[in-house]
Amino acid sequence: MAERQMSRTVELKAGDHEVIELGEMVAGETVKGFVKDVNHDKFLFVMVDEANYRRFMEGEEEAEEDAEDLKVLEEGDGKGHYKIDAIIETPGKYFIIVESEAAAMKRTIKVELQISRPA
Repeated sequence: MAERQMSRTVELKAGDHEVIELGEMVAGETVKGFVKDVNHDKFLFVMVDEANYRRFMEGEEEAEEDAEDLKVLEEGDGKGHYKIDAIIETPGKYFIIVESEAAAMKRTIKVELQISRPA
């Protein structure tokens, strides 16, 4: 099984978001690891494929209309530390979007992932 490690640290200001591209993935690939704030402060994140990334990045009005259609592989909505354990079902590009809540102070988010291809 081929494996690769991904380690990123991003700084977020209040109300900011940052995109971490995971790259091209194949069906059956697994993504394990964590996304956390270094101080365990609250933040939001989603892991999505390219089509849902585009939907997520649209303006707020369009995103609200599509909210029920938005499909996420993993998400976190209000904790400071999230565990990721996902299996890719559809090949394509994948992304993690981390977001600081509007009222939040600056956040430092660490992403540590192990991505494994099936044998």
